[in-house]
Amino acid sequence: MSNYFEFVSHELLSKLAQVKSYITKHNPTIGVLTEEIIRDFLKTHLPKLVSIEQGFILNKNGNLSRQCDILIYDSQSYAPFFRINNIVVVPAESVLAVIEIKTTINKQIFHGVIDYFKSFDYLENARTYLFIFNSSTIDKIDSYFHSYKHEGDYQFFDHDTFQLLPDEITGINESFHLKKDYVILDRDTIGYSSWFYEDSEGLDINALQQFYLSLYSLVESYIESNFKKIKIENRSNYYKMKLKSILAIELFDM
Repeated sequence: MSNYFEFVSHELLSKLAQVKSYITKHNPTIGVLTEEIIRDFLKTHLPKLVSIEQGFILNKNGNLSRQCDILIYDSQSYAPFFRINNIVVVPAESVLAVIEIKTTINKQIFHGVIDYFKSFDYLENARTYLFIFNSSTIDKIDSYFHSYKHEGDYQFFDHDTFQLLPDEITGINESFHLKKDYVILDRDTIGYSSWFYEDSEGLDINALQQFYLSLYSLVESYIESNFKKIKIENRSNYYKMKLKSILAIELFDM
């Protein structure tokens, strides 16, 4: 089944190319259509007990979030406060994941993403994802982290600021899936690691599969915790993966 996500990855990139072939001078529209490509993919592949939409998060203090490209939330237990067409306003406690979608990335855009995710510091249980269609390499992403301008004189991430970074970062064209992790190289640090896998036939596992399985596992865990009568066979059991290599981004000492 590993080939399936390789094909889907090329299909997603092809859809983006199709959008850009017709809409060449209106980046906001390209952005909207790009988000819709991933929403459609997730609606097709995730359990229907959750909803995948765009919109805003309202917390108990009455504060409204910045707009979210993709919200995955529990629509069985929580109704939106507001809906108009495909845009919703949902309670913070209903949110399982927030996904920011980028067609491409550079230093300026990446630093803006860091600032964006800072605004979700009140989300205690939801996971945060950055999904990039045409990404820079992991080495470039590493440099973007280290060139970020922090407040004050201390120009490094620490335990507090690390918590506000996206939990996972996926680059489809470069096929990497970075996750927050302990990084043990020359010294013990905290940062991100990307694990590269191959299947039983020696074919590389596409990062889209890791992105999908991460979200599916998140939804599985939520369903098992909140809908006790539902028994789930972990979806990851259907995908056999053998570790091939690891790349890491070191951000600060443990």
